[in-house]
Amino acid sequence: MTAFEQVHKPEDTQPLGYGDCVRFSELAEERFGLHFSQKRRTELERGVKQAFAASTCTDLDEYYNLLQDSESSAIHTERLINALTISETHFFRDESQFAALREHVLPQIIERQRSLRTLRIWSAGCASGEEPYSIAILLRELLPDVDDWAITILGTDLNTEALARARKAIYGNWAFREEQAKQLRPRYFSKLDNRYELDPQVRRMVTFAQLNLAADAYPAYETNTTFMNLILCRNVTIYFTAGITQRIADRFHDALTEGGWLVVGHSEHSLVTYRRFKAHNFPGAILYQRGGQATELPKDWNWPIEPRRAPIPVEKPAPSIDVQPHAQPSPISIPAEEEKVDPLEQARELLEYGHSEQARDLLLGLVEAGSRHAPTCAMLGRAYANLGCWEEAEHWCREAIKADRLALDAYYTLALVLQHQGQHAQAIEAMKKVVYIDRHHVPAHFGLADLYHSNGQLSRALKSLDNARRLLEGQVEDALVSGTEGITVGRLRDVIVRQQQQWGAEAAGQGARE
Repeated sequence: MTAFEQVHKPEDTQPLGYGDCVRFSELAEERFGLHFSQKRRTELERGVKQAFAASTCTDLDEYYNLLQDSESSAIHTERLINALTISETHFFRDESQFAALREHVLPQIIERQRSLRTLRIWSAGCASGEEPYSIAILLRELLPDVDDWAITILGTDLNTEALARARKAIYGNWAFREEQAKQLRPRYFSKLDNRYELDPQVRRMVTFAQLNLAADAYPAYETNTTFMNLILCRNVTIYFTAGITQRIADRFHDALTEGGWLVVGHSEHSLVTYRRFKAHNFPGAILYQRGGQATELPKDWNWPIEPRRAPIPVEKPAPSIDVQPHAQPSPISIPAEEEKVDPLEQARELLEYGHSEQARDLLLGLVEAGSRHAPTCAMLGRAYANLGCWEEAEHWCREAIKADRLALDAYYTLALVLQHQGQHAQAIEAMKKVVYIDRHHVPAHFGLADLYHSNGQLSRALKSLDNARRLLEGQVEDALVSGTEGITVGRLRDVIVRQQQQWGAEAAGQGARE
């Protein structure tokens, strides 16, 4: 271990100042409806730092001012939303609620809809898709003729990066921490390297769309959020004020059919907020229903429907560590399974879910154990960058490059880190290396344009923008641009066109002055 590494051990990063917390908190609430109380200050800080690390701004003042410019901040705004709303979930999360759905609520809905053979279900705040996919799996367990039904399962979220993961439907071991998920996994998933890919038949049952629950875009035909039989919105309203939460509950009531059901998180129950619903008590769970009369259900109560397979027996719920969005999670442990979990894959998942401190600690453990190959060091550089530790991030990016001269991810992170440190020329050289290694890397061309512009090299900035635009030509509008953390082709193309117009006018004005 070098002297640098002996000195730079994991420690708490410098927190944001009070003024920064206030202004970014106000921006998040005004722009996105997201509310960060004093209790959630750590979550706000972590999200702002992570989004700032992905920008080419030198300091937080420059970054905040950039976000105020609606014309040129679309990409940075999207990244900030994604960083502030990172949430971790897993399949069949909360066994008691899923038991109520499996044994009572879904059979009742199915029986009511049997003559029409239609089902409409909405997972609001679906994160990376485990919840709506769990519902799809349950329906395939309950309905022998499932393929003869017209089933709509809608998953919505504000976080475009989470939606991108949901559409891929490829998950690591940590998504299967519940016993029911582990037992159903061989039936509905295929092993793909160190991860698991969902059966295409199940994946096709769910559609995903971006939707901000704080907005007034629902219920509406345009957003496909009307006439729902079941809505799940768990651990989402923690992002909102009491007033917005009440409006969300009222909209959910309007979006449900008569007799439809609503499921919320355990910490979100309120007889005041959900006063328009009837509360039903199940073992370990409370669910809400539009209309009808709340009923005390006997233990042996059954609906007149036979599932295709008997419910999966769960003798005892597995110990579960629920990680709320940006909450301080317990370290992820390797599940007790027959196969060994790849620690690098584990670290990658931690970074995806915004747990940079945990990823850093895990990766440092690998380094101390003798693993100093490029992927480990590159991820360690990214983790430190997300935490705003520029010197440490630079060190590990350079270690990755020493191990592999073509370590693309390390060069990309290094370019951003050097820009944050005010080393513009070196940042440009690092980003040029990314383009050299992969000339089709759209984020590198876009980032290089930003770096050139910051360095006063307008003609080169415009050329890099044009390179990025041409690489996007012919691509589907709503396809995701690889390496942009959830940014679509259409969104990035719009930003590039606006930047070209602005910088073109800037270059013309500069030429006139000369």
